[in-house]
Amino acid sequence: MRNRTGLVLAAALVGAVVVAYLPALRAGFVWNDDTYLTRNATLDEAGGLRRIWTDPRANEQYYPAVFTSFWLEKRLWALHPFGYHLVNVLLHAGSALLLWWLLRRLGLPGGWFAAALFALHPVGVESVAWVTERKNTLSLLLTLLAAHAYLASASARDARAGPRGRRPAPPGPWYRTPRALYGAALAFFTLALLAKTTAAVLPAVLLVIAWWRTGRVRWADARPLVPFFVVGAALALNTAWLERAMVGASGAEWSLSALGRVVLAGRVLAFYLGKLVWPAGLAFIYPRWTIDPAAWIQWLPALAALAAVAALVALRRRIGRGPLAASLLFGGVLFPAMGFFNVYAMRYSYVADHFAYQAVAVFAAALAAGVAGLLEGKGRALRAAAAAAGVLVVATLAVLTFRQARSFRDADTLWRDTLAANPACFMCRNNYGYSLYTRGRVADAVAEFERSLRLQPDNVPALLNLARVDEDRDDLDGAIARLRVARRVEPDNTTVMVNLATDYTKTGRYDEAKVEYRKALAHPSANDYLAHNGLGVVLVHEGDVAGAVEQFRAALAAKPGYWMAQANLEKALPRLGVPTAEPPQP
Repeated sequence: MRNRTGLVLAAALVGAVVVAYLPALRAGFVWNDDTYLTRNATLDEAGGLRRIWTDPRANEQYYPAVFTSFWLEKRLWALHPFGYHLVNVLLHAGSALLLWWLLRRLGLPGGWFAAALFALHPVGVESVAWVTERKNTLSLLLTLLAAHAYLASASARDARAGPRGRRPAPPGPWYRTPRALYGAALAFFTLALLAKTTAAVLPAVLLVIAWWRTGRVRWADARPLVPFFVVGAALALNTAWLERAMVGASGAEWSLSALGRVVLAGRVLAFYLGKLVWPAGLAFIYPRWTIDPAAWIQWLPALAALAAVAALVALRRRIGRGPLAASLLFGGVLFPAMGFFNVYAMRYSYVADHFAYQAVAVFAAALAAGVAGLLEGKGRALRAAAAAAGVLVVATLAVLTFRQARSFRDADTLWRDTLAANPACFMCRNNYGYSLYTRGRVADAVAEFERSLRLQPDNVPALLNLARVDEDRDDLDGAIARLRVARRVEPDNTTVMVNLATDYTKTGRYDEAKVEYRKALAHPSANDYLAHNGLGVVLVHEGDVAGAVEQFRAALAAKPGYWMAQANLEKALPRLGVPTAEPPQP
């Protein structure tokens, strides 16, 4: 009967998730789903799967587990959005079930309620309804599997050892041995990092759990986690470097002082806690705060957080270790998103719902376990009233999630809803304009691009889009003027350099084009293949065919299968006396 009840509750939880996310299942692709999926050449080209794993610059971020899932799905349902959204929803539901199981493993009450809170909280919508955030849904599922395997390995190790004076337990199947379970934990953890490196906090989470259980952290608790810390730190540092060097998370927008980042961390922590307690006013992009450590009032959230932790430390013997452990876990899983590490999104906002996906799980677990603990031993009437209130809370969250998921129906809906919540969002204006532009509403798109520039005059994406409109209208001089402005704003932006060089080439200004292409290649980026190909075209015009062939080959090395470089190479080789073109690069 108990197993049957568990199955019924699990089925009810999965069913509730599917119903709450029905709008997401009917949604399309939005924003950078194109670079991650719909226009991602590594998902189609020969050798693409190999490049996903071996070339950190093959995609925007080095998350090969995510792109491998897309590679597989594209062969199952091509570019039909339903399949990708369904997988995200099921991964989310799976994480909810694993959270429930984890809390039962730890002996904490209220596990199903915690899983329902996590599964149906609207702060999670951005991670589930946005295909690009497969990073979150896949990474968390793998992280929870790693946690289960690690705790199971520790239990198996303790059972093998047995109490002093007693014979150790007999060995079981090989897959339940401490070594096998430990290996599985490390494998799941590594895969979680390769989906999103925020999973790097897991070993610290496991240490907090060990402290919560026993009141101390022994070397025996920490030693098995050393490989986890090493792997996590290595991949996290790699992500931080790629974010700066490849994605472009560097410059004036990221130049906060050390004190400024502490102030920011306090505000981020307070913001997410507020949204989890009262999920009103959710937005895809929130307004970007002005951080000023000289303003004393901005220190209040950080000081309040430190004071709360100090109070919980002082009271731990009176109220137990649980509240302090919960606070440490909540702050710990949010640490990567507190502003101490540069991410590109900080250009337009310091916070985003998808940054708090793991924190939703911790918050739900702490709240459910805390309430359930307080109700233990209380009267039946009080517990029944609390259960009814819990059902009402979960139902309300499900309705809010359903409503929030509707924003992801398509790009226009997403940007209109975001602008309704954040009308001064320059990035939203630019992105909404681009959505209009792709559907042929050029005049409306230009109006949005110009609004974006008025909100943020040094807005390079809007300048790039307006330059594209000028190019479509054959106004290359106008496009060059806009790109020169963008070049002054972001001198190291390789997209600007390549576009400017391309327009110089079209207008016959080959010397200037060559300079820009070479400058772009001096800053390694995902645009290298375009710069090599463009430089090859310039060299052909100058009569340096041998140099051009070298550049076309470099373009194909940077992006195997790039058709334009292949076509240019096939045209150039006969001019060197090569009778047939080289075969396409694998």
